Amino acid sequence: MNPRIAWHRVLVTVVVVFLVLTVGFYVTSVVLAPADGRNVAGLFVGWAMFAMVGAIVFGIIDFFVRPLGGRSGDAEVIAAAEEARTGSTRTQTR
Repeated sequence: MNPRIAWHRVLVTVVVVFLVLTVGFYVTSVVLAPADGRNVAGLFVGWAMFAMVGAIVFGIIDFFVRPLGGRSGDAEVIAAAEEARTGSTRTQTR
């Protein structure tokens, strides 16, 4: 596997984890606000904002790491399947 594809997958996973944390912290802040007051809710909103910034930063990093030229892991799999089916990956122009 191409190292760029591996890094792309790792970074996408990190972004998804940060987004899940963002939602979790925000929901926790909403649930705890009436019971424990504004200080606890504010703490969790702060962590939610931190997680969102982390997702944005890693998303920007992923933009520069991902494979260029429209090739991805899926494109390689499709090309291999086409080669197995027809013996060639060339496309016909008509």
